[in-house]
Amino acid sequence: MDSAGLYVHIPFCLAKCAYCDFFSLPCAAAEGGAFVPDSYIKALLCEARFYRRKYGIDSWRTVYIGGGTPSLMTSGQIATLARGLLEGTKTAPLEFTIEMNPETLSLDKLSAARDCGVTRLSLGIQSLCQKALDAVGRHCTAACAQKVLDMLRPAWGGDLSLDAIAGLPFQNRDEFELSLRKILEYSPEHFSLYSLMIEDGTPLERSISSGKIPFDDDEADGQWLLGRDILEEKGYGQYEVSNFALKGHESIHNGSYWSQLDYVGVGSGATGTVYAFDGRGAGRGLRWTGSRDISRYCSFWNESVDGALESSFGGLDFSSGNSIPADFEVLDLETLEFEYLMMALRTLKGVNSLEYERRFASVEPWRGDIKKRLGSNPLWKDFEGKNMCFSRDCPSGGRDFALNKKGLLFLNSLLRNF
Repeated sequence: MDSAGLYVHIPFCLAKCAYCDFFSLPCAAAEGGAFVPDSYIKALLCEARFYRRKYGIDSWRTVYIGGGTPSLMTSGQIATLARGLLEGTKTAPLEFTIEMNPETLSLDKLSAARDCGVTRLSLGIQSLCQKALDAVGRHCTAACAQKVLDMLRPAWGGDLSLDAIAGLPFQNRDEFELSLRKILEYSPEHFSLYSLMIEDGTPLERSISSGKIPFDDDEADGQWLLGRDILEEKGYGQYEVSNFALKGHESIHNGSYWSQLDYVGVGSGATGTVYAFDGRGAGRGLRWTGSRDISRYCSFWNESVDGALESSFGGLDFSSGNSIPADFEVLDLETLEFEYLMMALRTLKGVNSLEYERRFASVEPWRGDIKKRLGSNPLWKDFEGKNMCFSRDCPSGGRDFALNKKGLLFLNSLLRNF
């Protein structure tokens, strides 16, 4: 492959939020003030170089540094990582994003990111209602977030993506609206609006189950719908279930996931997936997730000889006996077909008939016929009768089949029927 997306995981946080089920570990500063070990940065660069060679990747289509809290890196580490990821590539990424949290963001970190090719900043806000932040163990205060946003907007020349969560405990509808409108005063080009998800095993789930913290699904849904209306009022177009953007500022990197494009994941706990479609409706994929043992991860990538690694496996299949610290899974075509529908139907563009046929013509019983595939789902027929989905000619050919804004509210119900 000539290019692929790249996701880089920084699994370190000052404190873990009560609702979070992503892989991250609370950490304290080591001697010298660094939160992220230099050995981890070195391991990331070694792993990224390995996959570039393995798959013949000339350039990263997009780069996304996420976490965890990537802004726990020092400005020097940000520069080392960003420059190292791009070293030797033929062309610059179409988009280079780094996530930061307000309480660990500084002007020197912004400058380092900008000077090293980062074009997009994703800043976690969630809410400016302090009692809601306290309820979910959010380390950053509302006052800190506003102070940083005041500093950030005139200092950052790239795209800015902010976010909010509807339905946080102890945040009523009026407080949610006030918070959202305040956040939007900073004129981000992109906005992610989430409804609070209660993930099994998280501290928040335990607090809600025990009755310690109240939670109302209907209130959360109502806040999200209000938020969507406010975003559209401000000129942000919804292009995916939870994502809104000013025209031309949609996330290119996330589009790789929704369109089933190759992406490499590097870092402890990071996932990557590469695909092999033959153009005649057959194919498979390979997915890996890096070990969550950070010590093991760093030791392997910092101490292994790349040449020896090259000979440990070949082609798309990884040997089950190789020593790379990751779990590997070969995905059959039926799995890829379901995942393609699941992800593409999250977007307002939906599923293109020609692309679906090219990828999945050998999957029975639909043989690449997306109209027949969707029609086999009783809910899709119900959605058609209720004006919750549509099809339209695509300028590049074929027809796009998609849920409209009303239908997206019931996406999970539709997917459970496939």
